[in-house]
Amino acid sequence: MRDIRDAVRALLATPGLTLTALFILALGTGATTAIFSVINGVLLRPLPFANPDRLVLFEPMGVLDFMDARERSQSFESMVSYQAVNKNLQAVTEPERIAVVAAERGLFDLLGAQPLIGRTFAATDALTVAVVSKAFWTRRFGANAPLNDRKITLDGEPYTVIGVMPEEFQFPYRATVTDVWLPTELSRAGSPFRRIDVAIGRMRPDVTVDGARAELRAIARRFETLHPESNTGNAMAIVPLREAVVGRSRPALLTLLGAVAMVLLIACANVTNLLLARSEARKHDVAIRAALGAGRGRLIRQFLIESVVLAFAAGGAAIFIAAAGTKLLVTLAGPQIPRAVDIGLDWTVLLFLLVVSLATGVAFGLVPALNATRVDVSGMLTGLRGRGSRDRRSAVIIRGLVVVEIALAFILLIGAGLLLRAFVYLENTPTGIVADRVLTLRLETRGLVPPQASPIEIAGSSSPQGRYFGAMEERVLRIPGVRAAGFVTVLPIERPGNDGSFTIAGRPVADGGRPPIARLREVTPGYFRALGIPLVAGQMFTDRESGLLINEALARQHFDGENPVGRVLDRGTIIGVVGDVRQRLQLPAEPEIYRSLAGTGYSAATLVVSAQARPEALVGSLRAAIREVNANQAVYNIKTMADVITASHPELDLYLWLIGLFGGLALVLSMAGIYGVISHATVSRRKEFGIRLALGADGSRLLRLVLVQGGVLIATGLFIGIAGALTLTRFLQAQLYGVTATDPATFAIVAFLLGGVAVVACLNPARRAMKLDPLTVLRYE
Repeated sequence: MRDIRDAVRALLATPGLTLTALFILALGTGATTAIFSVINGVLLRPLPFANPDRLVLFEPMGVLDFMDARERSQSFESMVSYQAVNKNLQAVTEPERIAVVAAERGLFDLLGAQPLIGRTFAATDALTVAVVSKAFWTRRFGANAPLNDRKITLDGEPYTVIGVMPEEFQFPYRATVTDVWLPTELSRAGSPFRRIDVAIGRMRPDVTVDGARAELRAIARRFETLHPESNTGNAMAIVPLREAVVGRSRPALLTLLGAVAMVLLIACANVTNLLLARSEARKHDVAIRAALGAGRGRLIRQFLIESVVLAFAAGGAAIFIAAAGTKLLVTLAGPQIPRAVDIGLDWTVLLFLLVVSLATGVAFGLVPALNATRVDVSGMLTGLRGRGSRDRRSAVIIRGLVVVEIALAFILLIGAGLLLRAFVYLENTPTGIVADRVLTLRLETRGLVPPQASPIEIAGSSSPQGRYFGAMEERVLRIPGVRAAGFVTVLPIERPGNDGSFTIAGRPVADGGRPPIARLREVTPGYFRALGIPLVAGQMFTDRESGLLINEALARQHFDGENPVGRVLDRGTIIGVVGDVRQRLQLPAEPEIYRSLAGTGYSAATLVVSAQARPEALVGSLRAAIREVNANQAVYNIKTMADVITASHPELDLYLWLIGLFGGLALVLSMAGIYGVISHATVSRRKEFGIRLALGADGSRLLRLVLVQGGVLIATGLFIGIAGALTLTRFLQAQLYGVTATDPATFAIVAFLLGGVAVVACLNPARRAMKLDPLTVLRYE
């Protein structure tokens, strides 16, 4: 306790240095803890289910295969299929689009999940009951509302709420948190080619994942022999639930942890330099203590306690930085981070902060402690050690730490530079559409389309949906400020679209060959006008036209300079060719076939609206126009086309934002470090500079001496940084588009930027050296 009291007094005696060190450490430790809190919630914390290591996910398979496997398998206690969908919630004020999971009744029992209120599905329940999330229950009925046979209406069908799940329950893990779980059941009736999207299984306690896989492979081979027409090539693949949930995010999170660890190392190096400078000034005090009998171990302990007290004080401040940083991360990157609901500051994170504070305290305090206690007691007390002299070993350590800071800052800035170039590349990639002043919104008509939805009759509209979307489009076009509007089943760039094979009349597919593949989209004529997609040849859709449109990529690949208009595909006759549109920014335009939405039975489509001014100003008018056609129609996923393009690479945005932030911090800290080192070196060389000036040296020569000293440190740091960046940036390659991880231009620009800023940091100490008065300096010395 006496050592701690002495440490506090010593730190308070130099408030400027202490506050600077506190700020630097709190920033580095807080940022590191914030990233660790995400890693803890996503990667380290067990999934909140009973015995989660025994849960596995099944990849898509045939319905009949799944039902037969469930009956035959000896590796699983239970297997349950489910499907994640969206449904329209009928509300008193305005309809809402909500996330729903339709699952077989055994889902909650398989997961070992208990409700907060009421109960979960029983084997005898009808298909008209529902279990809801706590957030949905609170939003819809109030936090303290009793069950009392509460009703909800989804896609026109009534359901009775029988239970409410606790706030921390989330299944499945996806970008949109599930609001409602509905029961469903599988049937053997229907086509043998029917498939399920996904299923979950709980393995028996004595079964391993490899054992379960071996059994399922044997079952799949048996099914392939018995039913070759529907099972050839099919496999029953499984993956551990934990791996399915967090597998893709692990490299990204670990990369970010490495980046923020570099910032923490730079912070520790800076504080080490501060304490080294402080230890030089305290060597006289250390000599007195040593002369009075204090051993070196006792002195080292005192210095280490001071640094640990400083680190723990910074850790206390870092709690608030970590809490704010974690909340900001979840807010900005929630859709890209699985298990976002499990992220927070718990005892594991606080223990991590405690360990990091202790480790950093020892790390940045050990070298100053060793340096301060390596003292010539006799020389220090008799004054034989001249003022202004400096321990060469200490100087070497300080300069070495600055070199490390520059190297680490260079690596982080290279990462940020590469990501920025990839971001600019994607943002400037020609898309084939006019995204300016375009608004998009999604509609799902399942359960809402009446037999005669609109008095408008669209020739060729054999489905109620066709008439329904036609009525919507006609009403939206009457809104002032709307330039064009149209529907598309799958919005480009947001999603690639569905694959479909096709054949060209007169070109039979060779035996054993595969027909060509194209992306399929169903649209109304206004879609092309709304996105500015040009007509290259032929004619556009009309309300009475039921032919096909193809894009230029398909025409180039399959018609080789011929005019494709009038050619016949097995899907219809080509009536026109339109411009290419990229389905994914990272890839060239793919072959694409457009069909008229009017004659199809699709129940979901995206409305694309081109505005004469700001498209966001039309949201209220669009909602009102849609309610005029159907008051129960929910509108969701409202965003501009520019936002759609930006959202197509969310992981790149997250990487760029975070590594750019860490790179900026590293730049500031490393520049502060080199400024401090050059300033300190200039002060320690005052006598030398005074003699040089007295002997006739001019100020410019002293300026060069100081800049050369700083330049050597900068060049060494850049050289080490380049070597490190060439090794570490390969971990970012998956996020880089249009640029390689070793891009010479980025390395040159960052080296020039960092070197230039570092030279600027050296200028002020160099100017002070130029202005020294030799008479004053020599008299003082």
